[in-house]
Amino acid sequence: MNTLKARMQEFRADEGGNITIFSALMLILILTITGAAVDIVRFEAVRGKMQSTMDRAVLAAADLDQEQDPIAVVNDYMAKAGLASVLSDVHVEQGLNYRTVTATGQGTLDTIFLHMSGFDTLTAPSHSVAEEKVSNVEISMVLDISGSMGGDRIVNMRDAAKEFIDTVIQPADAPGLTTVSLVPYNATVNLGSTFGSYWTLDELHDYSRCVIFDDAEFNDTSITPTETLTRLGHFDRYSQDTSSTAIPSPWCRTSDEGAVVAHSENATALKAHIDSLNAGGNTAIDLGMKWGVALLDKAARPAMAAMATDDVISDAAGARPADFDDNEVIKFVVVMTDGENTSQYDLEPQHKYGMSDVWIDDRGNSNPSDDRFSVLVDDNSGSNNDVYFWERYEDHNWNTRNRSTPDGGADARRMTNAELFARFGTKAAAIKFLTRPYFDGFVSQSEYWDMYYATETIVDGNSADSRLSDICQAAKDEGVVVFAIGFEAPQAGQDAMLDCASSASHYFDVDGVDLTDTFHAIARQINNLRLIQ
Repeated sequence: MNTLKARMQEFRADEGGNITIFSALMLILILTITGAAVDIVRFEAVRGKMQSTMDRAVLAAADLDQEQDPIAVVNDYMAKAGLASVLSDVHVEQGLNYRTVTATGQGTLDTIFLHMSGFDTLTAPSHSVAEEKVSNVEISMVLDISGSMGGDRIVNMRDAAKEFIDTVIQPADAPGLTTVSLVPYNATVNLGSTFGSYWTLDELHDYSRCVIFDDAEFNDTSITPTETLTRLGHFDRYSQDTSSTAIPSPWCRTSDEGAVVAHSENATALKAHIDSLNAGGNTAIDLGMKWGVALLDKAARPAMAAMATDDVISDAAGARPADFDDNEVIKFVVVMTDGENTSQYDLEPQHKYGMSDVWIDDRGNSNPSDDRFSVLVDDNSGSNNDVYFWERYEDHNWNTRNRSTPDGGADARRMTNAELFARFGTKAAAIKFLTRPYFDGFVSQSEYWDMYYATETIVDGNSADSRLSDICQAAKDEGVVVFAIGFEAPQAGQDAMLDCASSASHYFDVDGVDLTDTFHAIARQINNLRLIQ
């Protein structure tokens, strides 16, 4: 017993082999840590491959130039990397100029060493989001100011358009640039004295600035500032005021009321111009759309550059319009009407160009109402001898004496047709100058009515609808997004707007104050498409 006890005490006191035991324990620990590191490295390799592949996949899918389905693009990337099984969800949000792609997934890795510590598997998560948006925006607002827009309609339109401006125009420190062009239209588009001066109009007259186009020009989005545009005659189809010194209701307005405003980012100025809009005249949606689209075509850029140089628009806007294929810019047209296309008129060629048969003596007259007129007519004798009828100065009645010279003689001058019809309405001119010669047998009935109805239809409603469809399609072919609004419009107007819109979802049929909600909805949709890159 004592021997066993002594041996136990001796074993307890013996320190030999301690290092070996410690070394064995440390070896086990080192092997465990090394094994865990191997598993962790394997985990990171798998996770890194998953994340990098998913990042590339969503970037490719979010590219606005990517024409394939975004979800299919992500799935294809992951499958080709052998990671199809790890993808759990792909979510896509997209609008007219933005796309956001979100992908999530997780992979499970069987451990080699960590299972000894109770971890049989490791889960490798991955999450990736890619987004591309465009912040530079060009908008043309094509607004109906025809006669049917009077009363509450023009009020509602002004309110709606101003709220639209407040919504889409961004603060000065916002990324990108939004510019708005206003193109009011009725029977014509009034280019106005400012905007119109940057385009080349023919020299027929300088009373007003409206132009006309051939049908084929509606297949083209461009209007080049240096090309000579055909000016609309200056006339009044209705006035019978024979004492006027200027036609009271010109078909093309002479003032800047309802004139075009190009590429402005000044919300205050835009809203002030909208407030000045008044209703009157026929409806030519095709002309409004033609100019609205032209202001989005790069052909207009020289005019905008010149306007920027003259401080009419900002320097930044002077580089607009951008190219249609510029991926940093998206272009919109918002067009509205409460009616339908109607006939468009111009002076007949024989009354639009050249010299009239009316002579004027306006020497030293401080009051244009004192001007003296003579009209040249055939004496109907068969000898083709021309005679002049004079207007008596005292009572403005016409005497029948066959004068061989106009009143004023060599000091009288012959009026151009442009000058004549800028002063008198076509009806007034016939009444004033041809009534007495007609009753005295010097002017035939047909000659009288030819002046009375001196205008002709150059485009009817059906042709205008066709031209509108052409220019809308040309815009859509270039990637312009067209929102179209039928505001209490008849069926023909609704059909034209639906045809013009980019899609059925871009067309709105609205009544009354709902116009404000519609403009606001369109503005929000545009406003959501800002650049976050």
